[in-house]
Amino acid sequence: MDAAAPVRVDNDADYVLTFSDVEVNLDRNAVTRHGRRVELTGPEYSLLALFLLNPGRDLTRDTILDSVWSYLATPNTRTVDVHVLRLRKKLEDDPDAPRHFLTIHRVGYRFEP
Repeated sequence: MDAAAPVRVDNDADYVLTFSDVEVNLDRNAVTRHGRRVELTGPEYSLLALFLLNPGRDLTRDTILDSVWSYLATPNTRTVDVHVLRLRKKLEDDPDAPRHFLTIHRVGYRFEP
């Protein structure tokens, strides 16, 4: 699929978002790619969920830090960069030419489903 799309069969079904070959079950905190489970750390999963819930929106590093790590200032905002790089390695076809987790220079990042 080319767009992050929620899939819910009935009221008892889990809330699942998909993009490319990735499926994210937000109710179970489970991520699969090509049908295989992808292990993410807590911050990686929180960052992924933030991106999925804000498709196409430019997110500043400060916004990401506040949303994922619950603080506005950090000694090193490279924390966000490192975690985005990890998501790219785990979920992008070519981490060096990302299609989904895009760097917006002088701003932060944007998720494009």
